[in-house]
Amino acid sequence: MMSLIDKTTSGVKWSSISQIGRQVMQLITTIILARLLSPSDFGLFGMAGVVTGFINLFKDLGTSAAVIQQKHLSPMFLSSIFWVNLAFGLVAMFILFMIAPLAGNLYREPRVGPILKVLSLIFFISGFSIVQQALLERDLEFVKLMKVEVVATVFGSIVGIGAALMKAGVWSFVYQSLAMMIVSTALLWVSSSWRPQMGFRWFEVKSISRYSLNLTGFNIFNYFARNADHLLIGRYLGAQNLGYYTLAYRIMIFPLETISSVFGRVMFPVYSKLQADDAKFRFAYLKVAGSIALISFPMMLGLWAVARPFVLTVFGAPWSPVILLLLILAPVGLMQSIGTTVGAIYQAKGRTDWMFCWGIGSGALAVIAFVVGLPWGIVGVATAYAIVSLIILAYPSFAIPFKLINLPMRDMGQVIWRPFIASLVMWVVILGVKLGLPDGLPGKWVLSISISIGCFIYLFASWLINRKQIREIIGLVIRIKT
Repeated sequence: MMSLIDKTTSGVKWSSISQIGRQVMQLITTIILARLLSPSDFGLFGMAGVVTGFINLFKDLGTSAAVIQQKHLSPMFLSSIFWVNLAFGLVAMFILFMIAPLAGNLYREPRVGPILKVLSLIFFISGFSIVQQALLERDLEFVKLMKVEVVATVFGSIVGIGAALMKAGVWSFVYQSLAMMIVSTALLWVSSSWRPQMGFRWFEVKSISRYSLNLTGFNIFNYFARNADHLLIGRYLGAQNLGYYTLAYRIMIFPLETISSVFGRVMFPVYSKLQADDAKFRFAYLKVAGSIALISFPMMLGLWAVARPFVLTVFGAPWSPVILLLLILAPVGLMQSIGTTVGAIYQAKGRTDWMFCWGIGSGALAVIAFVVGLPWGIVGVATAYAIVSLIILAYPSFAIPFKLINLPMRDMGQVIWRPFIASLVMWVVILGVKLGLPDGLPGKWVLSISISIGCFIYLFASWLINRKQIREIIGLVIRIKT
């Protein structure tokens, strides 16, 4: 158990470094590209992203998660999975290339077609490294993954910014994506000692079909739930409105990508090792949920408080419609920063069938809400998303998977209420400070003062009401450093 704790701590450390490094680089790149490119360029790539994201769901049909979850792996099983993934990548590339013109017609934007044809290469390239990455994650080799991911992100960002400076427009995003995938695939082969054999056995693949297909089914419905808004906005409200919405959405999910995904990525293989021991599983899960809340709650409530000076200072006045969207979406980001952790419970316990059923119901409700909100523009769509996420789906999204590990909802409440109260106190103080600042003060000063005071108030409030958890986090940081 101590060896697993040490590996988990190391995994969190290196995965955090990787995720933070990549997100900081991507945020810097987004800011620079927002200055060099137009909102319509962002919107065009957002349109293409909806299509490529959907095709990406079929890239491995859940086989990488099955590799991580399985207790025992044979060489022939891994080789069979490798050749299947390579075939999936080739098929996905062909399908995307063929439907690219249809996607352009769907959006009433012919420029989307050529973009998708070039992006189709990504799926074939990625098929070469799926098993290698899954094995590194299974063995908690996150230091190797960190090096791969950071190098690929930096290289891709350099390519994207360079292309934008050369007036490549929306193609800057395309070149960036291709560069990242090529470098990532090459480095994963260098980092992993495993190599595929020439043999193939269908029954090896069939043994995980129920698990992987249910997981893929969930991913499909979850993808529609998360991207139906982008698809509808792009189809009926145009590229510029989609550009505003895409930027707001990216900012909203920043804590999910920087914090929740770090823990989720590390904890899935850990939970898989603990799948037969519910007591240890519950203990590990609650520690993770509390740690995420401690960081993500103040981030999202802080963003809610400083949305206006943040957008105007960082992105500029042309992006001012994003302000209202952030005010609507920030509470959703707060809830989802914790909500995204439950997927690992389904997967580690082998109940992707439950996960699939949940995806069907939640996805259908989300799509209906987006359609209802569409007549009121991007604000209506964002509001519909917030209502469904916070009022209708929040409770069952936790209660259902918690049954798999016999975790009462009250236990979850006990680990997140203190971070929430401390964040709420910080939010109130920031609003009061903003009201007290002189009119006409430049936005960068309003932002700097608000963030500085907000950080102090949150830490002070946390020390008063959440001292035990703060000490645990400090102990974890010390452990990670050593």
